[in-house]
Amino acid sequence: MGTTKQRPAIIIPPDPSLSTRTTPHSKRRGPRILTALLSALALIALLHFLASSHLSSTAASSSSCQELLHNTDYTKSISFRSKTQEIGAIQEVDQLTGGQPAVLLPVSDTGSQHLLDVYIFVCMLQQQKPTLALRFAQQGLVQGTVSISNANTLLISQLDPTITPEASVLMLPLQQNIYREYRWYNGAFIQVRFPGLYPVNNRGQAEALQDQANNGQSLLWSNPVATAQQMARDLFQWNASQVISQSNDGTTAQMLLMRQNPHLEVSVTLSRLLQHDNKGLWFVTKAQTPDIALAPSQLQGTASTITFRGNGMSGNSQSTASLFDHTLTPIPLSQHSTVRVSQDGTFTGTLLYSSIIPDQPGLLLIENIPSAGGTPGQLLLTGVLLDSTAQPARAMIYN
Repeated sequence: MGTTKQRPAIIIPPDPSLSTRTTPHSKRRGPRILTALLSALALIALLHFLASSHLSSTAASSSSCQELLHNTDYTKSISFRSKTQEIGAIQEVDQLTGGQPAVLLPVSDTGSQHLLDVYIFVCMLQQQKPTLALRFAQQGLVQGTVSISNANTLLISQLDPTITPEASVLMLPLQQNIYREYRWYNGAFIQVRFPGLYPVNNRGQAEALQDQANNGQSLLWSNPVATAQQMARDLFQWNASQVISQSNDGTTAQMLLMRQNPHLEVSVTLSRLLQHDNKGLWFVTKAQTPDIALAPSQLQGTASTITFRGNGMSGNSQSTASLFDHTLTPIPLSQHSTVRVSQDGTFTGTLLYSSIIPDQPGLLLIENIPSAGGTPGQLLLTGVLLDSTAQPARAMIYN
């Protein structure tokens, strides 16, 4: 730009006769300062508006997904309270979405509960124009955390407020958190179940245990025989059991877990799910007697209800079913819960429960104990999602 030539200053000498009088101009000096202050504030507001408009227009005119994800003002696309919330580091998470450009946006609250909101935006091309879509949103997670697992899945955790102070004393800090795992499937995030049943039933805790083992801590779960025996104590309430190792190729182990009275022989499969070397921990992935089967398509979880159907159960026995929550603690069931066995060995069950945080991993244990000696008992253990809505995150489009 060129240099503007300034005019010479014109100096008017003061009139001595006015030195002791108050002129009309001097009376307006206060309002003139206020006017200048208001003008300055208006200028600041204008500059802020121009900056925001520039950011929005930059995002709207972005020619690529990388530009759009980098330049977008996400506070305009989410429920954001500037006085109590702050946005954490925005992460590129293309590995979560099968290579589709995406960012993870954590929003923390400064209140006493340390609430966390989690959002994931993906970018897609619509008529050759990059467009943002909200593909995941969870809000109000008490003392929440968010991370990406070693399996490139999304891990969300929050504190379980239903755990009593007395019970929390007996638990490790990780046990007090509810972990949920989500995987990208057909353009949406769906909640998935960790294949491990014991010693933990979710990937968040499993990876934490594996980290402890890698750091030199000696854990019971490094031995498949000890793991199977401890599961019998914790879940089946067996005081004494015998374990026969049938096979072990270093990654998968097959055990036969036996109890004498009443007589049960349970086939147990364990796998090194997270790490296949000699430091890898063993997780139970299957436990059941060979003559009982559960139809996976007939295992349904809705609000406070689990229904199931299977076959191969003896009719001359006492049949029961139990549910365990994310801490592997039994869940109290309603007296209206039922397990029915038909003459042909088909069995059905409806379990009613309440007062748990929804969408948490759990376990279903079905037992069939003979009323008379001689006939072996039956048992089946499987994983479930408790109180699950089974609905993917709703997609919302932002241009």
